[in-house]
Amino acid sequence: MLAPSETQLLDIIQKIAIVSNVEVTAKKIDKILLDGLNNLHIICDFDATMTRYYKNKDRKERNPGSHLILSSSSRLTDETKLLLEKYYPIEINPKLTKEQKIPYMVEWWNKAHELLIKQQINKDDFATMVDETPVEMRSGLKELIDKCKEKKVPFLIFSAGIGNVIEQVLIRKNLYHQENMHIVSNQMKFNLETGICDDFTEPTIHIFNKSEIAVKHSPYHTTIENRRNVILLGDSIGDLHMADGIEHDVCLTIGFLNHDVDNLLKSYLENFDVVVIDDGPMDVVNIILQEIDISEKKI
Repeated sequence: MLAPSETQLLDIIQKIAIVSNVEVTAKKIDKILLDGLNNLHIICDFDATMTRYYKNKDRKERNPGSHLILSSSSRLTDETKLLLEKYYPIEINPKLTKEQKIPYMVEWWNKAHELLIKQQINKDDFATMVDETPVEMRSGLKELIDKCKEKKVPFLIFSAGIGNVIEQVLIRKNLYHQENMHIVSNQMKFNLETGICDDFTEPTIHIFNKSEIAVKHSPYHTTIENRRNVILLGDSIGDLHMADGIEHDVCLTIGFLNHDVDNLLKSYLENFDVVVIDDGPMDVVNIILQEIDISEKKI
């Protein structure tokens, strides 16, 4: 397949996604294309962004998030799903403000972590437990990750899920590349003497406080400090804050609106540059990276 010219690129994107402000988005894409891959890095959410929202869309069967991946193990009692059913409608309720939602999100994450700690999970059993639960990755993700590895584009996974689980899922799928990939997430802490998970790292990362988690002082920051452009991918309005605290010239935001399109589309278009609906693939970012790659090969 031939790569599109720069003038065709936005037209192609508009055929597979919804662009909120064509003029603003076009300027962002033009700068990203002009500056090239050496000036770009990716920031990506995990649950329902790198993974699909639905396991079976026709039956409305949810793909498990990283908390549920672990708690679905046959070795554990599964109460995490009940928390999801209670708190997720609050997270996506467009009638509530962020400030009104935050106490519920903190309560949700604390209860989820308390449940997992009670299960007495042993580090030696952890990988096997995660591997029990099938997880569907978003179409086009492998192409994105492989391209970023090949071109040494830093790839930050910024998740309110469980980092240990995310890493194991990616290892199992042959998608984890330490050389250009970094995970910022909640981490299970295993007791050095017993091997049992008895705590989680602090501060707890939930969907609405990603802006408060310092990437700037992590080792990862040295790999991106001279890269002035970022493509941010997420499925929640809260994900837009993943790039806060990181200096950049351009941040192109791509939102995955996986469900309730009629009710949520207006809000997503007011916040994201590009919106991919109905649990769609990673095609938008892959097309942009392909265009940059081919343009650079012509030089």
